[in-house]
Amino acid sequence: MAAALATEGAARRAAAATEEERQRNRKKSNRLSARRSRMKKQQYVDGLAVEVEQLRRENDSMRAGVGAVLQRCRLVEQENRVLLAHARELCSALQLRNSQLRLLGEVASVPLDVPDVADHLMQLYGRGMVMPPLSPLPPLPPQIQMLFQPDVMDAVSMLQGYESI
Repeated sequence: MAAALATEGAARRAAAATEEERQRNRKKSNRLSARRSRMKKQQYVDGLAVEVEQLRRENDSMRAGVGAVLQRCRLVEQENRVLLAHARELCSALQLRNSQLRLLGEVASVPLDVPDVADHLMQLYGRGMVMPPLSPLPPLPPQIQMLFQPDVMDAVSMLQGYESI
């Protein structure tokens, strides 16, 4: 009976040792799994940080591009206004010259075939034309706004007038 009790005690100790070993192995496995999970999460967060930085740079680049396009749009609109004013002046001068030629022909009793200014030109550049409003755009930087002040534009148009003389 003593031998049976010793064998039974040894079996219990062996079972307890096996149970302790299983618990140690499970704890070790759980630690490794938690470590892999933290590493995976850190890689995911790092990837997001890289993507955020890339998107920030892309946004900054797009903002700069939009600003340049808006500035160019304002300049083109201003140039179009100058060209429209010049076209109106030319249309008006053409009308004046045509009326002078007709008057000269009548005074000299010489029949002159002076064509009228084309209707489409009169519609575009005739006296009744109303300027279309500028499209609303965000304000330009002060250095650019300065260029559009009336006194600067008057000086530019005066210089252009001197160039044509």
